[in-house]
Amino acid sequence: MNSIKNTIEKALREAFPWLEIKVSVDERQIVTLAGECGDWQQLIDVGHKAANVPGVKNIVSDMWVKGLEIPRKDYQTGRAKGFEAGLVGEADIVIAGAGVIGCGIARELAKYPLKIIVVEKNDDVCTGASKANNGNIHPGHAAKTGTLKARLNILGNRMYDKWADELGFVFQRNGLMYIAWEEAYIPALKERYDKGVENGVDGIEMLDGEQAMAIEPELRKLDNPPIAAVWLPSLAHVEPYDVTVALAENAAHNGVEFWFNTPVCDVLRHDGRVEGVVTPKGIIKASCVINCAGVYADDLSEMAGDRSFTIHPRKGTIAILDKAKQYPYRPQMGFVGNALENRMKNIKNAESKGGGCCKTPEGNYLLGPSAKEVWNKEDTATDPDGLEYAMSCNQHKNVGQQDLIRVFTGVRAADFKEDFIIEMSPVTDGFINVAGIQSPGLASAPAIAKMVEDIVLKDFEKKSIKLEIRQDYQPRENPKTLFRKLPPDEKRKLIEREPSFGRIVCRCETITEGEILEALDSPVMPASIEAIKRRTRAGMGRCQGGFCQPRVIEILAKKLGRDWSEINFSEQGTNFLEKMHK
Repeated sequence: MNSIKNTIEKALREAFPWLEIKVSVDERQIVTLAGECGDWQQLIDVGHKAANVPGVKNIVSDMWVKGLEIPRKDYQTGRAKGFEAGLVGEADIVIAGAGVIGCGIARELAKYPLKIIVVEKNDDVCTGASKANNGNIHPGHAAKTGTLKARLNILGNRMYDKWADELGFVFQRNGLMYIAWEEAYIPALKERYDKGVENGVDGIEMLDGEQAMAIEPELRKLDNPPIAAVWLPSLAHVEPYDVTVALAENAAHNGVEFWFNTPVCDVLRHDGRVEGVVTPKGIIKASCVINCAGVYADDLSEMAGDRSFTIHPRKGTIAILDKAKQYPYRPQMGFVGNALENRMKNIKNAESKGGGCCKTPEGNYLLGPSAKEVWNKEDTATDPDGLEYAMSCNQHKNVGQQDLIRVFTGVRAADFKEDFIIEMSPVTDGFINVAGIQSPGLASAPAIAKMVEDIVLKDFEKKSIKLEIRQDYQPRENPKTLFRKLPPDEKRKLIEREPSFGRIVCRCETITEGEILEALDSPVMPASIEAIKRRTRAGMGRCQGGFCQPRVIEILAKKLGRDWSEINFSEQGTNFLEKMHK
């Protein structure tokens, strides 16, 4: 410990001689840093510098910036309400967080005879980072070699075919190709290839120009056709909210309960073992709690007595273009050594691979995301820097800001080691951290779920309980009705059978009333405009809900038995209408 402490202090003195940072190291090699930094980026840089010292398990940051007040969530009010309400539920397992990771774990564990409750602080599944990414199922070449990230990225990518087959979401293996025009850029291309091979990326190949153009003939139309390429056929694309909703619905069909608007405000412990969670709605008893709380995972871990990492939020902006502007290639493209790549490098976060451009499964041309360190975990505002980065990713010569239909920003849950944290807490038995999940978290999600399943099974074995898969477990989901993709004859037959499919609600995306009603019959029922949007795409087109939102409100109000003025846009208190005038 003293050796690590001395090495960190020396590294910080050399890199930041003007700072006075106090360093402490515990028996687990968890390093706590305290002291004043000049600005937020400097605080981040100090944390990364210490985290890179060999032997450091993770960083807890007690550093501050003079004059900067970092927002802290109020858990005490909800905790008091919870204790006042008393016991409201009991479960074998409570999962905190209903993003793709929480829902993936819930679905994986639903195969066993367990009572599982997923608690989510927002109104629906997939409201955080899971919905605010570009939907790439990464091949695994970009993750740092030797990390848990790299290993689970490769494994998760391989498992997506089965997930898509069982759950019925759209899954496209379009591949990724890096190309070079000049001999000077061949070494950079070879570096990508070598790292991909070292990480174990499936199917990776080094190609000459002719081989690259045989895979993507559009490259022949370039003024300077490629002379070499790296081909990564395993890259795929999904709509992340489709994946998350499918996981949640399958989990619910297999008995998992979802409690929305239910944040965890405390973790109950006794004799070194977890006993449940406290929420504003009351206490839920459980012998196992799984922390999938994203940017607030460090708070929950601290509640469980395991203060072993700090999440520093990193936001990313994505620009979505009208479908009239199509991505020019079938595979996703990277141009090594050209002006576009160099421009992106100049404004890219050194600790994040950042984004590029791609075509979503629904056909939108997507740019980004960016990667910017911020101090507020709720900072999802789009700023000029983020938009500039997203637009700098553009590969289409006839595309500009005039073609944007939506710009949005999400927040990554980065820790200072920049790796996944997936483990049973050595401090509080029964408390499992699944934290620091950022890109390639979506790609890694199936493998993360399996890893947590193994941890849970071992935990129950310690209690002399051997879990067997239920005979009635059903891993498959029926695909959703996608009216817009049906052949004319099938559309006609569907309308004859159910006339609501003949009433178009969203003109931009051709979403019918029948599809919205079908979504409302979900065991994880959407209860807001944004939730309906994630389930059906109503409001995702060029007008962004300008035409269809009143009709969506009407359908929601009728189904939920509420007044129009009681329908929320997203979370509680975001209703559009104050009162009815007629």
